[in-house]
Amino acid sequence: MPFCSSWIKALCIIVLAFPPYSESFFRRSFRRAPPNCDPYEDQLHFCTRQMDPICATNRQTYSNKCVFCSEKMESGHAFQFDFYGRC
Repeated sequence: MPFCSSWIKALCIIVLAFPPYSESFFRRSFRRAPPNCDPYEDQLHFCTRQMDPICATNRQTYSNKCVFCSEKMESGHAFQFDFYGRC
């Protein structure tokens, strides 16, 4: 029984000591480019329901690039892209 408990202790130490070395830790982080609104110029508000949230400088969250670009063009470019994700 003492042999088993020492293995359990060693396993716990290893698991607690190396959490940042998981798969996601080694994945390269990348910065996504701001959305290009040119393709949406001729099709304002003809958007899919895909969820890829965009936060604009007016602190509103838009559900995807198409919705963001449509609203931006309709407002006369009153706001700009801030970051991907919810505000």
